[in-house]
Parts: sequence; structure tokens; C-alpha cells
Amino acid sequence: MRCPFCAKNVIGERNIVVIAGEGPAHKACYEREVVGQRVFGGIHLPSLDMHQLNELKEMLLTEINSRHIDDGDGIELFG
Repeated sequence: MRCPFCAKNVIGERNIVVIAGEGPAHKACYEREVVGQRVFGGIHLPSLDMHQLNELKEMLLTEINSRHIDDGDGIELFG
């Protein structure tokens, strides 16, 4: 059985993942592929237009700020 990303043998390797429809792969190869695709939490970032990307950025900043309320000063809306 070979890794679908590097084509090297995965038999006997410790750090492998099983990819649905692909089979086993080296964990490092899989992680490198995922980062290269720029996918996070099922969101394919390159497919977003600039308006959607900016909306996502504002949502992330709001969420981060809501988790770091300092001394009751409230939520910082703009980062």
C-alpha cells in the first residue's frame, strides 16, 4: 500500500491516517496536502471572494475578542 501523496510504502509506518476513498497515507504528507489546499474546518478559503473573506475575518475577530474580555471594558469590535 502506497501513500497517495508521495507514493512511498505506508506498511509498517507508525504515523499514518486513513483517508476515505484513498486509503492509508503518511500523516505528514496528508497534513502538508491539507495546508497546501488552504482548507480550514471544511471552508475552502481560495473559493471565497474578497467580500466573503472580509466577512469571515470580521466574524473571527469578533469571536476572538468576545473570548478575551479584559476587566469588563467590553468587546473590541475592530482589531
